[in-house]
Amino acid sequence: MSYGLRVVNDNSYVQIDSDTPRLCSLYNGTYSAGSRIAIVTFPAAITTPEPPCIFIRNSPTAPNDVYTQTILTGSPGNWTGFQVWANNINSRPNGKWFAAVFATKANGNYGMRIWGANGQLVFDSGATPVTVTRASNSWSYVSYGAQGPIGTATFYKCNIANGPLLEDEYFMINPFSRTMLAPNNITSMDAGIRWMYGSNQLSLYAIGSRANWLDIGSPGAVFARLPGT
Repeated sequence: MSYGLRVVNDNSYVQIDSDTPRLCSLYNGTYSAGSRIAIVTFPAAITTPEPPCIFIRNSPTAPNDVYTQTILTGSPGNWTGFQVWANNINSRPNGKWFAAVFATKANGNYGMRIWGANGQLVFDSGATPVTVTRASNSWSYVSYGAQGPIGTATFYKCNIANGPLLEDEYFMINPFSRTMLAPNNITSMDAGIRWMYGSNQLSLYAIGSRANWLDIGSPGAVFARLPGT
């Protein structure tokens, strides 16, 4: 930057930059469902052109629920909510969530605000920052076959995710909201994702009967904390 404000902490991590918004949580809450689909409506629309990052923490009371689809509702500049679908019709998804964007909103009666050159609000000290705790795109093949209520699937685990979640820690579900393309093939399979509390790992499933599907590529697993939730 040639001018402006930049705040750097002791570890040389940029915490405030007048040119670049932080990743901030605009809304958070809980989700639950009376069917396999949990529907969440934001208190107000999120107005960013890019879709919000949806972070979830599936409840330890429903450890077998696997989410195979996430749908953002609304459109660019008017994101109104999201849906999470369980792969099993007997599942009832429940847990905690937050929606984050690289933007901020006026939130507080005192503190500090920074506007960019085009007049957009870049920083508000009252906005809730998201703290990324760990990330990886490295996965290990575990097994293929019957995976309990999931059905036939190939099972992978994230190599960096071992270790318990903190009470206010979540994982981003957006990268796992689409089908997975088979290698060297035009077919695809549903992706299933869940945090397994018993083994403290993020588990990914390619749901379907393709026993030779050993390489799923490098989908990104991102974990973040939302303090106070």
